[in-house]
Amino acid sequence: MSDRHIITVWGSPVAQGRPRFFRRGEHVGTYDPPSSKYWKMDVQRQVLDALGGKPEIHFGPIKMTVKFYMPRPKSLPKKITHHIKKPDVDNLVKAIKDANKGILFRDDSQIVELTVTKDYNATPRVVIALEVLE
Repeated sequence: MSDRHIITVWGSPVAQGRPRFFRRGEHVGTYDPPSSKYWKMDVQRQVLDALGGKPEIHFGPIKMTVKFYMPRPKSLPKKITHHIKKPDVDNLVKAIKDANKGILFRDDSQIVELTVTKDYNATPRVVIALEVLE
């Protein structure tokens, strides 16, 4: 089992949406908005493909670095490199952590160090670097 992974997830990043609620009689439940749900499923598929088809769950403390490369609008001046619009990094990284629970780590509470960046790029993607600490 390797203690370091660098995985690229191709596609336009999608932020974790607010949970939606439903009622069935006395029971109230929640579900992910469709855009968040499908993005997390795509992330899981691509991460599993990068791992050779099977989860590699780590149980110790984890350092995680996530770089989001957002699609660049054609009308945006070239001098603007930082993505300072919505979605915010908190919700973007939440979707990535949720998608990798049970694949790369048991629970996202294991993440003790987290670095997140968000910039424009012609090729939208997410680069996830995961390191298991001693």
